[in-house]
Amino acid sequence: MSDLTLEWRLPAPPDAVFPALSEPALIRRWFGAPPGCHRTHAPDPGALGQPYRVGLRDAAGRAFAQVGCIVEVAPGRFLALEMDWEGGPVPAGRTRAELTFHATDGGTRLELRQGPFADDAARDAHRAYWEACLGRLSRVVAGEAVPCFEEFWEESRGYVGPLAVAAYAVLAGLREAGAPRETVAQVEDVLYTHLSRLREDTAAVLGAVLQSRVEGDAS
Repeated sequence: MSDLTLEWRLPAPPDAVFPALSEPALIRRWFGAPPGCHRTHAPDPGALGQPYRVGLRDAAGRAFAQVGCIVEVAPGRFLALEMDWEGGPVPAGRTRAELTFHATDGGTRLELRQGPFADDAARDAHRAYWEACLGRLSRVVAGEAVPCFEEFWEESRGYVGPLAVAAYAVLAGLREAGAPRETVAQVEDVLYTHLSRLREDTAAVLGAVLQSRVEGDAS
């Protein structure tokens, strides 16, 4: 058996960070997608002990999910959840994750403990998962608008397939390349407004072309 411990610095005090773990509009901006994957549904945390489910797609477009529930919470100080995976690249196995929030000068030191894991490979996959999530959380609490696939999904009335994945890759690529927020916002606006209006056959062809170019650039 193996456990994960991880610390992360966040650029806001605990009371300002904690809403990002309880308000659905903020949760969906950072929580749920392992590296290389896209989220298609983010959870409403609901009542303590109630199950949640995060819909996800891997790099090949195959659906999988994270499932779990929040089991303990002290606003601004502590949150514990149980989580598991149904398919996807992260090894399955129910674990308990505990997040403790410590105030520091001008920010928060987040301490994460999770386990037990069946082996080191499962622990390391969860480390990569949390580092991806907490990187997004840092940008959210700093006030940055973080593009996420679920927002595209909602704005485009559930538009899916290669075109949607490619469009998300464009937004994420702009952000990671350091494009100005105004540029990302303009591109988002164009995508949200027009993609859902495409004819299905046109979208299928365009999506295949865009996805092939994205995959070609990544190889």
